[in-house]
Amino acid sequence: MKFRNLKPILILLVLFGTFHLFYDAIYENHLGEGTDSDVLYPYLFARDFWTGVGIRGWNLPPSSSLFPEIVLSILVYPIFSSVGSFHLAFGFFFFTIPFYLAKALGIKNQKAYLFSLSFLSMAGVLPNSLGQFFYPSFHAITLLFAAYTLYEIHRWDSKNRFQMVRFLLVFSFLWISEYWFFVNIAPFLLVYAVVRLQRNSMEPIGLVLLGFGLGKLWQLGLKNLGIGIFTPKELPTMDRIHSAFDLISKDANLWISGVIESITKHTLLADWFYIYLVLCMLYILFLFLRLELKNRFLDLALLISPFLSVIALFIFQIEPNFRYLYFLPFCILFLIFRLVGMFPLLRSVATLVFFLGIVFFYNERYPLLAKAIQEGQAKRAHRMECLSEFDTAIPGSSTYWPVKYSYAYSDKNWTLVPFTKEGIYYPWVSNRSWDKGLGQKPFETFPWGITETKEHLDLWKGVHLVKECEGWYFYRRQSQAL
Repeated sequence: MKFRNLKPILILLVLFGTFHLFYDAIYENHLGEGTDSDVLYPYLFARDFWTGVGIRGWNLPPSSSLFPEIVLSILVYPIFSSVGSFHLAFGFFFFTIPFYLAKALGIKNQKAYLFSLSFLSMAGVLPNSLGQFFYPSFHAITLLFAAYTLYEIHRWDSKNRFQMVRFLLVFSFLWISEYWFFVNIAPFLLVYAVVRLQRNSMEPIGLVLLGFGLGKLWQLGLKNLGIGIFTPKELPTMDRIHSAFDLISKDANLWISGVIESITKHTLLADWFYIYLVLCMLYILFLFLRLELKNRFLDLALLISPFLSVIALFIFQIEPNFRYLYFLPFCILFLIFRLVGMFPLLRSVATLVFFLGIVFFYNERYPLLAKAIQEGQAKRAHRMECLSEFDTAIPGSSTYWPVKYSYAYSDKNWTLVPFTKEGIYYPWVSNRSWDKGLGQKPFETFPWGITETKEHLDLWKGVHLVKECEGWYFYRRQSQAL
């Protein structure tokens, strides 16, 4: 590898290490303060692969993250086998992605570095929402695939068979790994391909459609290996799409007001979209005044992406969340740099001023970040201490989140069987082999368990609370004492 190709990685590594407390605060928010154990599923999948537990019996979500995150997890685990080091490696991997997408969109290196640094800074301040970006299986990979697709379109060669095979394979994996790519950014990339390649655009478009069929074959192969993937057919996706079209045909105004309300009822998202709309209007105004609207048509196509994502979320009846809307902060940064670039005086000093602003902000937040990290570490240790007071030889029931959390952070051989608050067996994203066949047993037969809310304890027969521990509630049945 040439040094000029390695240089950006080294610079990004220095930046990530320099501002590492932002990442540490994100980590402790999700796996200390909270117990967001979907973060842990790629780690546990890779651990099962290497430690002999086996991957037969795993259930994966519709956006399975098989490519590239699960593949990378399997490769990374032998080197970074602890939970913390594993996610630190992935944290850096996701840190690099905004840089490469910005580069693919024509942003120069110095400014592109600030895209990555800005994402880390914003996530450090808003770890519970934007912090999800730095974890596998939380859809940040859509930005990387967007950069990859732009790279291929820029260099498309109809005579290059190797490129076509590579493109087909990537999209066949993408169809079973990250559905949100096709919601968040595929419309823009379709327009981009048609504008740039014109008649030749039918080649990549055809390969994407062909990749859908090939992806079905991969899915069948995984099923034969004992790995299940929940597909849109097993979710009420199509019913919700039909309901949305019915509502549009009957009352389009009501449907539009519903989309708007889905954003405005979330204060944080409403504020971000307000900023975004203001920046969009300013950008369009300046383009109009400079007679550059036609030349920046592709920029405008990109800026529609966050709105399309919100519409899709409303149709699928999924609550808006930054894990599906990473293009919103990305497009805000994109707009800021485009606007600044229109003024030569600002353009000459903007990069340095922006960087210094992040440095001063980091120094100001340093004590708060350090405190949050210590609190998260203490809470995680306390949870495992409380769990260790129960007998590992006796299987317990648990609501969904603590199962993977306990498997990751405890060195004891637990058998925790996931159940919903209604007492229904729920192996959503986990390995059924962990349950040792106990998922068939009635919920009421488990003598102890963990829940994250007390609201159902009064409804469960013979249950009494024995321990409250950092948001976990341990209970026993009948007269068993702690």
